[in-house]
Amino acid sequence: MTLVPVLETERLIMREVKPSDFKPFAAFFTDEVSRFLGGPIDAIKAWRKLSLYAGQWSLNGFGEWALETKSTGEFAGICGPWFPLGWNEKEISWVLMPGHYGKGYATEAARRALQFAYQDLKWKTAISQIEPENVASIRVAERLGAKYENDFSDDDWSGRVYRHLPPAEHAKVCNYDL
Repeated sequence: MTLVPVLETERLIMREVKPSDFKPFAAFFTDEVSRFLGGPIDAIKAWRKLSLYAGQWSLNGFGEWALETKSTGEFAGICGPWFPLGWNEKEISWVLMPGHYGKGYATEAARRALQFAYQDLKWKTAISQIEPENVASIRVAERLGAKYENDFSDDDWSGRVYRHLPPAEHAKVCNYDL
């Protein structure tokens, strides 16, 4: 089993998923607010989705972290490298729980997740796939320097592909060494 590294940003702890994360996660995914991420779904399917996020670490050696606010210890969302079987390309994905929108947490966490993907995983590129109506996520991608590349569609999902800065450019912008 792969140990999930704990990362920190200025305001967030990026850690493994815990059982206590399920209640706010399920509340999000059983609500219409989750429509850009395959919801709403029932609590059983939300459990499976959270398990999928956690299981990526064992199966791929990387995955998404649970985001915990340093100030309150609250579960704020999920973010990290994402590449399930059959996926188009390696992706940086994020989702915030209600009450944590508009604070810059998604940008902060995704920036750190990209650094991890480029430094530790040696990814050469990364995308984020976003539904066209998900304006907030498009803004996050653009703040990270990602550029719209094309539209994507398969049997399960359709949306826009945003290509993130290549490793050297991201490192320069975010002031870290590769």
